[in-house]
Amino acid sequence: MTKTIQAAGGLVIRTTPKNRVRVLVEHRPRYDDWSLPKGKVDKGETFEETAVREVFEETGQHCRIVVPLETTRYRIGKGIKEVDWFVMRPLPDSRRFKKNSEVDEVKWVSRKRAVEMLDYERDRHLVKDFDLKKLSQTGTLRLLRHAAAGDRTKWKGNDLERPLTKKGKRQSQAIAERLASAGIERIISSPYERCIQTVKPLAKAIGAKVETHEALAEDPDIDATYDLIHDVVGANAVLCSHGDVIAAAINRLMWLGLTLNSRFYCSTGSIWEVGVENGKYTTASYVKPPKV
Repeated sequence: MTKTIQAAGGLVIRTTPKNRVRVLVEHRPRYDDWSLPKGKVDKGETFEETAVREVFEETGQHCRIVVPLETTRYRIGKGIKEVDWFVMRPLPDSRRFKKNSEVDEVKWVSRKRAVEMLDYERDRHLVKDFDLKKLSQTGTLRLLRHAAAGDRTKWKGNDLERPLTKKGKRQSQAIAERLASAGIERIISSPYERCIQTVKPLAKAIGAKVETHEALAEDPDIDATYDLIHDVVGANAVLCSHGDVIAAAINRLMWLGLTLNSRFYCSTGSIWEVGVENGKYTTASYVKPPKV
């Protein structure tokens, strides 16, 4: 009787600032080969759990799964090995690679270079025969309106510096708890203090930095806002901004085919979750502010 060994692995990709796809490959000294990270399924694990664990153990990359890819099968000794593959993207709490018992080197390389380096046709097939550019543009964009910041007419200082209220701070903590396990890759905020304060707890929870961008400030240049959105498409990004910016952004995305699952609302502390598949905006769902 032929024995079947179940395994799972990750085709781990990331994009450069110029939106070029890079693929993670690893060198295994035991076999002196270059391959994609994978490993056997432990008892009680799902294939997804195995893939995430094995990639982390071998490369230090803590990843989210983008999509399942396919199952490869090949003979080993007197048995068959079946590997369920997933396209994955690294998260902010990934760690620096350290040599281990299985892997002594990892490299981020172009798709072309990966095909040249990989020793097995089954691995090369995954890299060259799927549209990694489109797959890199699949994720969820979250447009977050800053939490409660009080009445601007009663604020005496520069509105840029108006902070969150006590309620707003509770909302920001609740938002962090809600999104901590959502596989967030980037957090980008308006430079206004109330927006930065809104996402700081989330950034701390996932080990990310808060980036700021003028395109998310009030009274936006919507072209600049859309350019920013286009640049982060595919990353599970949180963009924290203001009501006027989010309304304008949603309107622009609707021109491009986005469908809303409800009427448009935009209360402080709320989120519009925008689905993106292969670079195309699909549907957006409104998430009400947390009750605090």
